[in-house]
Amino acid sequence: MASNRSRKPDVTRLRALCALCLLVGVAAPVLAHEDGEIPNDVTAVAAIMSCDDYTRIGTAHLRERASDELVKIVDISMRVRRLTPGKHAVHIHETAACMPCSAAQGHFDPGPHGNTNPDANHPFHAGELVNIPIGENGRGALFTLTTRVSLSDGPLSLMDEDGSAFIIHLDPDTYCPEGEQAGCAGGGRAACGVIVRDE
Repeated sequence: MASNRSRKPDVTRLRALCALCLLVGVAAPVLAHEDGEIPNDVTAVAAIMSCDDYTRIGTAHLRERASDELVKIVDISMRVRRLTPGKHAVHIHETAACMPCSAAQGHFDPGPHGNTNPDANHPFHAGELVNIPIGENGRGALFTLTTRVSLSDGPLSLMDEDGSAFIIHLDPDTYCPEGEQAGCAGGGRAACGVIVRDE
């Protein structure tokens, strides 16, 4: 009987220790997630160039992270200057080329039913983003996110064989509420930036 009583504290301590281990194992990832320290984040950058003289007018930063459901989310931040005041359409285009800006080709829209025509299948292209507002001083900033593309490998990766680029358009994106109309996705091209993944 004495030996049985002597084992009880050990069992109690063991149970307490196991419970503590479980708590630590569950809490650590939650804290890391809340702090934004999700492992294996992928980042990229784009130098935004004017389509007029190809001088640099801004920078865009991209970061891919995983949601709680393991969905790939790409955060995008962009700051530019020397653009005309008002809203300008911003899209991701299908080719990593900016000289001339038309070399970026059509909208990024991979897949069996993709359509890279800017004014068709709009606003359903994978590369669609929101307008960037430009102030009277010619400066503007855009902070947005998308789940339509990825930086890591996969069928929606911006880092495919021919890469991709940002295009800032001369006009705002109306999102083509009447269907396909010339210029409804933003018209001509004001600036371009090749997206390069950070090593």
